Amino acid sequence: MNQANLLLLVAVTLPPRSLNALGEVTDERVVETPFGPVGPMALRTPKARPGQDAPASTWVLPYSGLPTRTDPRATIHAAMQLGVGYVLNWDEAVAINPVMTRGQAAVPVDYIDWTRTLSGTFTDTAAAPVAAATLGHFEPPPAFNPTLVARLAALLPHAPGVTYLGVDGPRRETPAEARMFRAWGADVLGQNLIPEVILAQELGLAYAGLVTVLDLSADQAAADPHGELREGLEQITAILPQLAWDLREK
Repeated sequence: MNQANLLLLVAVTLPPRSLNALGEVTDERVVETPFGPVGPMALRTPKARPGQDAPASTWVLPYSGLPTRTDPRATIHAAMQLGVGYVLNWDEAVAINPVMTRGQAAVPVDYIDWTRTLSGTFTDTAAAPVAAATLGHFEPPPAFNPTLVARLAALLPHAPGVTYLGVDGPRRETPAEARMFRAWGADVLGQNLIPEVILAQELGLAYAGLVTVLDLSADQAAADPHGELREGLEQITAILPQLAWDLREK
């Protein structure tokens, strides 16, 4: 039986059938976790390539950074229960960096946590005990999984590496906040990659983010749309089947 090795969290608004490139839905399930149910998740499986034993399936979960979203601990714990090796969170973001444009794809390589609603961590519970680091000998892990970041960079060579600022939704930033965030070194801000990245690190899961710029920050003048967001979304959906294949269990 083909084992999916990638969970795709989709926090962008896509046209109908956009994910058909990942294959037809071959399974659907709700995963029960110690932090609540997650799903329904859809398992998408493409047709096998000629000469290949099995295609590369992908678990897909629509996602939202709104305050009413599923407990992030439940989402990441569900990924562990599914047995996937990688989690990719595709988020829509606001461009803080003035050189970035609407519809542009970017790969987060570092982050700033400006959230305030983390309901807890796995180390607070018996669900997934993690050994504490020895004081004075702790080396912080990479912000996002290097293997997954490198693969995204190879598939999207024109997507810059960015610093992602995680904020609570649904309120947008003020112009003064946008200028402050820019001074901190943030390139984009969004609502879905944090605290998930922190929780994934606690469970030892390979986690990375991918963003599509939805809008410009509040201190920048927005240009009239000309289909650039749709083109940007299509650019990413086009590379997802190859990503799933590259990350398949071998």
